[in-house]
Amino acid sequence: MSRKRTVLAVVVSALLGAAGCASPRSTAPEIPTAGVLPEASSLTRIAAELQMHLRDDTYRQHRARRADGQNVFAVALWELDGLQRARNRRVESFENVDWVIEYARARALERQRRYAEAYEAFGRVAAGGSMLAQSAEESAEVMGRFARHAGNPLAGAAEPDLRGSERRVAKWRELAWEYRGTSFAPLAREEAESWETLRVEWYARHGSPEEAISAARRLVEAERESKLYAQHLIRLGDLCADAARQEFLRYRAGLSRFDGARYERRLDEALSAYQLAGEARRSDQRVEAENKIAALLAQHEGVRAVAP
Repeated sequence: MSRKRTVLAVVVSALLGAAGCASPRSTAPEIPTAGVLPEASSLTRIAAELQMHLRDDTYRQHRARRADGQNVFAVALWELDGLQRARNRRVESFENVDWVIEYARARALERQRRYAEAYEAFGRVAAGGSMLAQSAEESAEVMGRFARHAGNPLAGAAEPDLRGSERRVAKWRELAWEYRGTSFAPLAREEAESWETLRVEWYARHGSPEEAISAARRLVEAERESKLYAQHLIRLGDLCADAARQEFLRYRAGLSRFDGARYERRLDEALSAYQLAGEARRSDQRVEAENKIAALLAQHEGVRAVAP
């Protein structure tokens, strides 16, 4: 076997070995700093880096970054695009190495939750008849399903389909269960979490405080294993703290009587959420939670001095 064929066999083995194994929705993925494709870049190295992270559980862990802070999948895609441009071949004249590059591109797109583009890339490989065709066809089927359920109809909608969003959450959780044990499951869990987060923010802007707090509570309960759990807790705490603040401000403005019980309930809920967030592994989240507790207690002292 020639050295070229040996290298290709290693690359294909790396990519296939990581495909679908257990372990950003990014419509505007991070783009590496522009520049000339480094001479050290090679398909073998890119495939090895992808293999290292394709099994990552991105629902529980943040996406891997290189030493310079760049998202590893965004960098891999940029480098693979560079290799394609350098070869400058039409799809109909692809050779084995071109199919490997395209397959690797599809995997990088998949990890960035760019499902429609991943579907198209996998589809090209599946139709090419290369050694990667069968795996690409299977992945294309998954990406096609994911692409059909992606999107954000809540954005900019005066009357969003909230029932539809409930169905989206349920569908993504169904897909996460269906693909459990594969690298697709964390992506589906991230999508369900994204939809729940969108509901919280929509209610916070357009609904009542009670609706927003209820949606945030549900998000916190559903996503205890998420890497964003502490962030969700802080958001719940903020909503409860703001509700308590508004109770006092309405009283000061003479718009309503001061409901001490409701104020205390919201205050306690905010403090509880911040305290739980204060147990986060990340030091910046612990510090943020501690600062919010201190600010809320200081605000409470002011309320006690004035409220009946």
